[in-house]
Amino acid sequence: MSPRLSTFLVFGVNGAMIGTWVAHIPWLQDHLGVSKATLGLCLLCMAAGALVSMPVTGHFLDRLPSASLTRWTTLVFCLMLPLPLLANGPYMLAAILFVFGASTGAMDVSMNAHGVAIQERLARPVMSSFHGGWSVGGFIAAGLVALAAAAGLDPRIESVIVGVALWLLSLWITRRLGASSTHTEGHGLALPTKPVLLIGGLCFLVMLAEGAIGDWSGIYLKHSTGASAATAALAFTGFSLGMATARLGGDFINAKLGAGRLVRAGTALVALALAGVLLIGQTGPAIIGFVLCGLGIANGTPLLFSAAGRIDPPGPSLAAAFTLGYTGFIVGPPLIGVLSDQIGLPRTLVLLVIALGAVTVLGGRALTGQNDQSDRAKPTVVELTT
Repeated sequence: MSPRLSTFLVFGVNGAMIGTWVAHIPWLQDHLGVSKATLGLCLLCMAAGALVSMPVTGHFLDRLPSASLTRWTTLVFCLMLPLPLLANGPYMLAAILFVFGASTGAMDVSMNAHGVAIQERLARPVMSSFHGGWSVGGFIAAGLVALAAAAGLDPRIESVIVGVALWLLSLWITRRLGASSTHTEGHGLALPTKPVLLIGGLCFLVMLAEGAIGDWSGIYLKHSTGASAATAALAFTGFSLGMATARLGGDFINAKLGAGRLVRAGTALVALALAGVLLIGQTGPAIIGFVLCGLGIANGTPLLFSAAGRIDPPGPSLAAAFTLGYTGFIVGPPLIGVLSDQIGLPRTLVLLVIALGAVTVLGGRALTGQNDQSDRAKPTVVELTT
């Protein structure tokens, strides 16, 4: 097995972990009997754990090979999968999700750092395919949750089975990550420029929508369209299927359309599809709509990150865009939960339509000129700073 394939599978393992967890959220809410606001605050604890672990992981990357750190963070994260479903109340869930978030944050930074190292070694862009692996993992895992729910299998048992299987797979594939590594060059802190802030702001909105749709689509189906638990799990399955399809074919489409057109067309598709889901309010069309959302949103952040990486100095610019984007990804779901208790989930999701419309309008300005290029340009060097 090549280091590239091994890294692809590690991304798939992370996607499968998140896909299994997200697909079980509707069951967990009903099991604990908590409100959307309470669930949102618990998800915020998961976000807090990730934000704490990410800079610490970056610090360790100064001293350890990215392959080694990826291996250990992956093995630890796989052990966490059943824990949230074992919570007996919101306080216990919040504590578990903090540790769960810290684990996924550490793995996320490690595997992306190693992905960059593989990309530099190959001297051609491959990060989109790695993120495609993440989407494939999420799609397969969410589909397994739907099948298990239809068969009447207890979600806690299903999560233990999946967690053990992923741990054993990870034990094998992480031995084959190769010797490539990436380290911090130590540029220090620098204030981001206006173009970087614009791109970072768009990353924030796109990843906020991605996280919110992923976490709340199943709950929308269950409580707003009356879908069963098994059918509700298909929301994230369809969303992940759309993302996987678009990411695996993203390089080809980017070469034909250019980054600017692809981002604008994608976010416009998500805005229209999500608006259709909310207006129709029926289960079948909603599942189709979430597939379209996955298709549209899949390549937004990779292309925006590439645009940031072309702004001098590329390392700090890309780091700023990544930080803003990931912040949107992890704070979006809790905010949706808090707001939906006040104005209802469908009305809250309308705010995502507005946000994606803003990206469609402003994306042209952010990806004009040198940024409206194919990802076949020379790879960007990413430097993780603490």
